[in-house]
Amino acid sequence: MINLKPGTYKGRSTGYHDYITVDVKVDEEKILEINYSENETPNKGGVAVAKMVEDIIKQQSVEIDTVSGATYASEGTLRAVDYALGVARGERAPIDGEFNEETGIIEHNFTPGTYSGNGDGYKGEINLNVTVSENKIEKIEYQGKETADVGGIAIEEIIANVLRKQSSQVDTISGATFSSRGAQEALDYALGIAIGEIDPDAAPKLEDLEPRIQFKGGSLTIEQIEAILNALPVEITFVGPDLRFQYFNEEHHEFHRSQASLGSHFIDCHPPHLRKFVGKLAGELANGTRKSETHWFTRKSGDRKIFVSYVPVFNRKGESIGFMEYVQNGTPFIDSINEPNRRGELSDPAEPNPFAREKWD
Repeated sequence: MINLKPGTYKGRSTGYHDYITVDVKVDEEKILEINYSENETPNKGGVAVAKMVEDIIKQQSVEIDTVSGATYASEGTLRAVDYALGVARGERAPIDGEFNEETGIIEHNFTPGTYSGNGDGYKGEINLNVTVSENKIEKIEYQGKETADVGGIAIEEIIANVLRKQSSQVDTISGATFSSRGAQEALDYALGIAIGEIDPDAAPKLEDLEPRIQFKGGSLTIEQIEAILNALPVEITFVGPDLRFQYFNEEHHEFHRSQASLGSHFIDCHPPHLRKFVGKLAGELANGTRKSETHWFTRKSGDRKIFVSYVPVFNRKGESIGFMEYVQNGTPFIDSINEPNRRGELSDPAEPNPFAREKWD
């Protein structure tokens, strides 16, 4: 590392449960020390953060592998350290301004005015109007629908802490994590405008406009979900609880699918000689007497073996909501059974990858 201004710099990013905050101490050429605070699970995320910090110092780089099973905590640590190093190189504005050792306070470099920021709270959107002078956060006004006895009190406490410490780096309030993070998000945006790092008039990115679907493992936009489903090297068909053909992904179909098929009965989508077979299969998947089924056949051309699998799909309550059929070309797997394991080697990028269905036909 080069072109670092000696000092200690702060960085912050989201982990799995909360924000991960780091103080990175550097000289002109290397990282000397990293202190951090986090609220991750002690036996997983917390362990990952500690290991990431150790590896970053050891390798003097943020280009390191994440910890298996703790991706969010690992990536959050890397982003936080990378931000701090960007400040040390003069590429980013400090999150909290500069600490004046003579006065003992944090001095900012704001453009005076009142700036608005929004964040997602527990009950809805949180809006903060943040008034700043050139070197100080003067006032913060809150608008939102958080519960008065929990989220509302938490936001008031956060505002008081920010004004007292003159720092946007404040701890979340126990029992009000969503409200705390929403307030932090709104504060970061407003102060980002005040220091000139965020342009509020810039055209928003599509991913910022499109609604996100929240899953247990994170969130995705509709566009991202569709792109992921279409990128999978299998052909997916979903049949709803009424045995109606409801969805298929769009690329590289071994079996012919069309928009006209949507809404048709699953059994009717098959040739007459297979309808008794698929009817029995669909019934057993629906009533739970069959957990799954896989069959395979060789194409008439003889060039590949096709594997077709069926698995029932359940909602979070354990109720059946239909089943999925997925189809894949098994020939590359069969042909590679006796081949040595190529782990750690890269294939020729100019050659089609049959495992990723680059050579489907």
